[in-house]
Amino acid sequence: MYTKLVPLKIPGGWAVIHNSFGDEDPVVRNGSVINDEFYNEDLLSIERLQFNGTDWVTAQKGHILDLGWYPESDPQGCYRLTLLREDWNNVVLRFESREREKIRVVIERCFDLITQGVDDKDISRLIELD
Repeated sequence: MYTKLVPLKIPGGWAVIHNSFGDEDPVVRNGSVINDEFYNEDLLSIERLQFNGTDWVTAQKGHILDLGWYPESDPQGCYRLTLLREDWNNVVLRFESREREKIRVVIERCFDLITQGVDDKDISRLIELD
């Protein structure tokens, strides 16, 4: 379990599948990030849930938030946040930044917009306006 994770406000109805979105600056040696557990392509995966009458399950046509650092372990890289609808063929938003705080704000804004029922085609536009 990682102890230095970026604090996220995640509303009910979402499942954290994986989280290693670390609140730690990169440590660079010999041109590579050595604390790469916080700087790789698989940092965060969160999926929308739905109640099927008896259990909470991941929504088949729901949203997925995916976060990684690209290129992996590269000190010149950046975070890439991707909001999907259902699968990788339906990208709603792609947002890149080197700043953890900016990424945190966009993740929480995505949750807000989705919870409010904002249409997928408007989410990207609204994020850009923020």
